[in-house]
Amino acid sequence: MSSETAPQQLLSTDENPEWYSYCCSELSKVNPSGGRLDGMRAILTRAAWMWDNGRTITVGFVAPAPGTAVQQAKVQEVVKEWERHANLKFRFIPNGNDAEIRVSFQTNNGSWSYIGNTALQIAKPNPTMNYGWVYSTPGITDNERGVILHEFGHAIGYLHEHQSPRRGERLTLNEPVIIEYYRRTQNPPWDEAKTRANVLNVYSRAEVSNFSAIDFTSIMMYFMPANFNLQGINIPPNNRLSAIDKAYAFLNYPFLIGAQSTDPSVTILSALNAAGVTGPSRANIALEYIEGDWRGLRAEFTRWTLNQRAASATAETEA
Repeated sequence: MSSETAPQQLLSTDENPEWYSYCCSELSKVNPSGGRLDGMRAILTRAAWMWDNGRTITVGFVAPAPGTAVQQAKVQEVVKEWERHANLKFRFIPNGNDAEIRVSFQTNNGSWSYIGNTALQIAKPNPTMNYGWVYSTPGITDNERGVILHEFGHAIGYLHEHQSPRRGERLTLNEPVIIEYYRRTQNPPWDEAKTRANVLNVYSRAEVSNFSAIDFTSIMMYFMPANFNLQGINIPPNNRLSAIDKAYAFLNYPFLIGAQSTDPSVTILSALNAAGVTGPSRANIALEYIEGDWRGLRAEFTRWTLNQRAASATAETEA
């Protein structure tokens, strides 16, 4: 970037918490299937990339940086939070080279993950996930908890919430500031193309059709200092699952009758209420749940979100 286009309002070191220097790349080598289950939700999950419900996914730690026992324990502990809300199990195995999700801790390679079951297409023993800032110090910091939840959010099928096509309803990005920021803060530095791919580009409605309102509190939301957008809205990094994160996790990976979460508050009713599903769609989803059909439940939930999008588009046209 030339000096003529360099931003004038970069954050100072004092204004820039450590976490703000870290960003993750979501990686996938699979094209969308175009099926009715593909789509965009409040946290942008692609159904074609999600795992089968109730599946046990093997996880292991691999070279070139398999991590210390402390680092590994942090990951093993934090992922239990996703297991409380999504009917999935992460089984850590001794030989990480044989695992489906293969975790590395390369400090000079950022934090990133392949999306959902696209990890199965990555040749073993190559990593499918990396943590550049989960450390061997005692205790799990809020930042470490946030990045572990975030990357495993990718691993179960979630995309970046900042890339929602409804982002434009509330935020207009300050592109020159953002491009320069990621150039100077990432290791290795991101060029303009990578920043556009990971931050600036909004997924087209033709590519991803199923979405609802943006959730600024989602664990999948990129941080955004106020000078990243023209509205001056500050979005701090999120280190906990939001109510919508939890609800969509359940409705995509439901604990059907006979498969209860370890948290008794996690139920079909709590998920429907948090997601805001009402009317006939709520009844249809409840029926699929009672019948034990997770595929049907996922399809009904997708149909509801598509209807929400259509209603929003109509309102925009009439406004």
